Amino acid sequence: MLEKITYILFLAFVKFMQILPKKLRRGILFGFSRLVYLFAKKTNRIIRANLKFVYKDISEEEIKKIQKYSYFNMTLWILTLIENFTMSDEELKQSVEIENLEIFEKLKSEGKPIILISAHFGNMEMLSSYLNRFVTPIVQVARESNFNQIDNFIVKSREKFGSKIIFRSGALKYLYKSLKRKEVISLIIDQSINSKEGIEVEFLGKKCNQTTSTSAFAKKFDAYLLPVAIFNQDDYKYKIKFYDFIKPINTQNDEDDMKKLAQLQANAISAIINEDKKQWFWPHKRFKTHYKEIYGKNFNN
Repeated sequence: MLEKITYILFLAFVKFMQILPKKLRRGILFGFSRLVYLFAKKTNRIIRANLKFVYKDISEEEIKKIQKYSYFNMTLWILTLIENFTMSDEELKQSVEIENLEIFEKLKSEGKPIILISAHFGNMEMLSSYLNRFVTPIVQVARESNFNQIDNFIVKSREKFGSKIIFRSGALKYLYKSLKRKEVISLIIDQSINSKEGIEVEFLGKKCNQTTSTSAFAKKFDAYLLPVAIFNQDDYKYKIKFYDFIKPINTQNDEDDMKKLAQLQANAISAIINEDKKQWFWPHKRFKTHYKEIYGKNFNN
């Protein structure tokens, strides 16, 4: 019953937002992001802890700007899910510019297996929407929530333009099949992971664990790892940027190969974040496996 009521309220909110003029809809979500900033004390502490840990000399003024921007960026994800159903191809093209697409096109024309690697950075929903409409269909992994009907709505929004969404349960087997078929898969690799499932790397100058799945796929299928990011611009415009690919490494030393590939990926994502640090998802406890003390209430750096 709770799930049904939640879904009805969620759907009512979506329908209401869709009928509003675009400017008003965006203004409401922007105002909501500011309201969340005022009340999300615990999350603000996490953002501050991460920023002070990575950037020792960052000012309190910049921390506050990034805290506010983090919530605004999350509303952009919601906005894109809502607008996906009504946004025309022409509107989307006018909102997004793309840089270094030739890197992807060259790999694709040569028949290389491709794994797009990215982070919780910028408007990820817009990145997915644009790539699936105008570049290539993508197989993506999503996290299930406790509300199946809302999950189905989100999947429908994402798959409308060619994406294939799979949930984490059973995802490994599906991704193997996708790579065998030379389908492009996309994995987000910036979150914390335990030592049993990850490998230690240096990320943003700090030790943490990096997922091994992308490296394992690259080795098994000779797949090229291609970093991609979307940058939020002014006035709800965006820039998608492809980066130099990471070649698969296959030697007789599997352990060393995995470490090298994991570190190269961590370097790539770190470089993207440093281009415009406010756009990364700082509310996540990325460094908790090695430096859990920084998230204590009394931590001050």
